[in-house]
Amino acid sequence: MRPEKEVLRFSRGQRIQHIILFSSLIVLALTGLALRFHENLVARTLIALEGGIELRGLIHRIAAAALLLVVAGHFIQILFGERGHREFMAIVPRAKDIRNSWTALKHNMGISKERPMYDRYTGLQKLQYWAVVLGVGIMILTGFLLWFPSQAMAVMPKWLMDITLIVHGYQGTLVFMVLFLWHLYNVHVRFGRPFFNWAWLTGRIPLSELKEIHPAEYERLLRQGELRDE
Repeated sequence: MRPEKEVLRFSRGQRIQHIILFSSLIVLALTGLALRFHENLVARTLIALEGGIELRGLIHRIAAAALLLVVAGHFIQILFGERGHREFMAIVPRAKDIRNSWTALKHNMGISKERPMYDRYTGLQKLQYWAVVLGVGIMILTGFLLWFPSQAMAVMPKWLMDITLIVHGYQGTLVFMVLFLWHLYNVHVRFGRPFFNWAWLTGRIPLSELKEIHPAEYERLLRQGELRDE
């Protein structure tokens, strides 16, 4: 049987960024949630596995530094890289996303046979990206204040630091739930899709998936001569 043709969707740089992003967030979640729920047996076990409270803090800070580096690299790529800028412009929300979402809703409810004409990113993919941008941005800002409490307390009242601690903890929990429940389900284990999407590792998706989920991008690539219909 002839293997299905695949198309390259994500560059090596994008895949490396994605791996560092989710790896650092997993470590931050495990070390952060263990401290947040330290009275729980599972959390106490995690802290013990992490080498105790002090080593847990060091691991948390190393993961935070990795997250900062990948975020900085992402912004540099957007500002100065042609591909990074093009990808960013493709994921900016636009009016047609609302029309496509309405078409998708009618199609999923069986009201219409018309499918949405998604381009490079679907509305749901854009929503996930911007949710991560907002969540990670809040985590970095509050994390910096908690990382340097003496300097922060020199310019901030204590009650604001207390709020910062609460926001950091809840935001970390929210980002964990968005990434590892919502994103994991939609991308890897959603009913009706092949189990586990390896595009995060290979950068490639089947041509049939491009046609089905991103028909506007497929037609655009054909017009630009970057893809041949076989």
